[in-house]
Amino acid sequence: MYYPQVKETAIKMRKRGMSFGDISNKLGVAKSTLSFWFKNIILTESTIIKIRTKGKIKSIQGLLRYSEFKRKERIKRHFLQKQEGAAVLGHLSDRDILMIGLGLYWGEGYKYENSELGFTNSNPYMIRFYFKWLELWSVKRDSLIFRLTLNEFFRREEEKIKSFWVNFLGIKKEQFSKTTFIKTNIKKASLKNKEKYKGILRVKVRKGTSLRNKIIGAIDHISRI
Repeated sequence: MYYPQVKETAIKMRKRGMSFGDISNKLGVAKSTLSFWFKNIILTESTIIKIRTKGKIKSIQGLLRYSEFKRKERIKRHFLQKQEGAAVLGHLSDRDILMIGLGLYWGEGYKYENSELGFTNSNPYMIRFYFKWLELWSVKRDSLIFRLTLNEFFRREEEKIKSFWVNFLGIKKEQFSKTTFIKTNIKKASLKNKEKYKGILRVKVRKGTSLRNKIIGAIDHISRI
């Protein structure tokens, strides 16, 4: 049993355009009871529109909350999966790095064009790993020569992009040869993420012919497995 003033308050709230759910939550009255109390209420057109609009807004808000929940759940799941992948590897030995680097050079390094020891890629982390791999062959950073290839669209960004590579890899600007510019169509996605564009970097080892032959020999050995 509810006090008469509770019913009066509920009716006033309904006439102001509040939903069954809001009234039920505020007054602690069951929706079935509210339905009985409100059966003879005639709502104005503006009140009906207000109730419907509020209902739509709540539906959208509920959908947004659900989407955000799923997004956070997905991020957490991806994070845990990455951790599992890292745990499978554990600590990488020099031999692990050596074998990964051989696979990397097999796919991206200079093998048939000439006798140069060179590697080209656009991924900064892959280039940095390549540095680590070269250290296993006793190659010092000051023996490296770099050439940056940029889309013509980013000509004005040349110095900024070059500075990124210098800082990220811990190298000197003096080690760069003249930048190469090419004209190719740029995807809209690339234009939206202009800050991520770092061009393509070629890394060449001075007087690296002897080492290149050893690396090619190791790759040939792997290819026979």
